[in-house]
Amino acid sequence: MTLTTRLIAISSLCIVPASVAAGEVLRPDTSIDITLEWSQEPDGWRYPMAIHVPAGDPPAGGFPGCILLHGNGGNGAAMLPGFIGLLPCHALVAPSGYASSWNICGEGSDAPDLEMIADLVDRLQAFENVDPNRIRILGTSNGSALANRILLENDDPGIDRIAAVVSQLTTAQRHGDAFFRPGGATQRSAPFCGYDVEVEPMPGRRYLGVCNVNDPVIRYEGGPGPGGLFFLAARDSAFQIARSQGYEGEPIPGSGERIGRSNVFVYDYLDGRVVHLRGDAGHGMNPVQRQYVRDFFDGCTTPIPCPADLNGDGRVNGADLGLLAAAWQTTAGDLDGDGTTGGGDVGLLLAAWGECP
Repeated sequence: MTLTTRLIAISSLCIVPASVAAGEVLRPDTSIDITLEWSQEPDGWRYPMAIHVPAGDPPAGGFPGCILLHGNGGNGAAMLPGFIGLLPCHALVAPSGYASSWNICGEGSDAPDLEMIADLVDRLQAFENVDPNRIRILGTSNGSALANRILLENDDPGIDRIAAVVSQLTTAQRHGDAFFRPGGATQRSAPFCGYDVEVEPMPGRRYLGVCNVNDPVIRYEGGPGPGGLFFLAARDSAFQIARSQGYEGEPIPGSGERIGRSNVFVYDYLDGRVVHLRGDAGHGMNPVQRQYVRDFFDGCTTPIPCPADLNGDGRVNGADLGLLAAAWQTTAGDLDGDGTTGGGDVGLLLAAWGECP
């Protein structure tokens, strides 16, 4: 967090602190109390947190941690199950945003979500079984937009990798050949939604942007989208982020590198430090993209045994069916890549019933 951001935080909101005792470990039932005050909640509002910690002893240095950020209308508890099997070696924390959204521009929430993330990262780094230098961010849709804000605005060196799924940068964040953050409240009526303070993204992080040519919500080629925002073209967004990380060449031309026989193509900058995946999975991810996300976050060296194994226990059974039901009409249980969890995903799960190969 920059000094300017800290001064704004002190003057405009109140963070209720909660310390982590020396030697304390993160558990699924750990209470992480982050309560903030702002104009919509002058008496304070506590962010709900859903937590998963892998079984067994952590590796040397602790489990890598991943903060999961849901899409608009979702919540952390519903998002969490779909990523337990995808990132089985990560400690996962999935907060829920105010009004089921994250404060980007014209959403229902004006909450200080960047302050919540900064506080949450600090707390995760203090747990004995979490690696303080491997804190990752993964957001989908509206949560992906918040992940992009974190990339530009947060300077904690412990955040080493960020994945933004189905939301590229907006013209509010990138205009006039510079990157910006809001100087105050975000609002549709303000020029660029109030993003008027120039920022320089922290170097040295790895970034993955996943976008789809047939996305009906946020168009691949950019343009107007949800929340009163105007989006950059997905490939240009990745190129601008690569430039911020030291890339000095031209945008990667053509179709990119195909992954096997899939319809997923890779645009790789800086030897994998900044990557754009172009696919056709609507407003979600298909199994090829999910496997790429798993590999990008490292620490989980074995391939996904079967995508329908949502809880990562090596078999597809009633427990996974229950998780799929909990993720209904969100992206968390999307197995067929159509952008939502529905009947098609139930069919794929039932077809994979039994022990994973």
